[in-house]
Amino acid sequence: MRVGTKLGAGLVAGVLAAGTLSVATAAEAEPPPQPGQQEEEGHGPGAIVVGPEGAAKAMNRLLARDEERVRWCTGTVLPANGLNVRTGPGVGYTKVGALEHGTRVRTDWDTIQRRDGYLWVRMSRQRWIADYKLGNGNGKWYVRYSDC
Repeated sequence: MRVGTKLGAGLVAGVLAAGTLSVATAAEAEPPPQPGQQEEEGHGPGAIVVGPEGAAKAMNRLLARDEERVRWCTGTVLPANGLNVRTGPGVGYTKVGALEHGTRVRTDWDTIQRRDGYLWVRMSRQRWIADYKLGNGNGKWYVRYSDC
């Protein structure tokens, strides 16, 4: 009963704070990562894979940010099986849900942080997503932005 109450309250708070969230049940959950392998923040195919030039553009966001202002960008979630939402910028923060493929998101690019092999952006207070996965000279976008 206690677990159900906490999950229900957390889900309601997450939906109110961040828009369309889904919580995976045990039947829907993807298989756990292999030992030594970290589960990716974006689940399934659909991300935009980029080479060195695209990776450089993504990384330039770190140089262009201005923590004194807000720069909202609108985009669409790409991974077919969703994108994790966390309470902070990193895999060590609590996962509070997942945005479904096709969900429209609004992120503040001036909050961008590089951690755990991803570029993290804030959607709202205590709601963060990894919109880009770093690679070795390449990478992939989990969000297709339309206005940034």
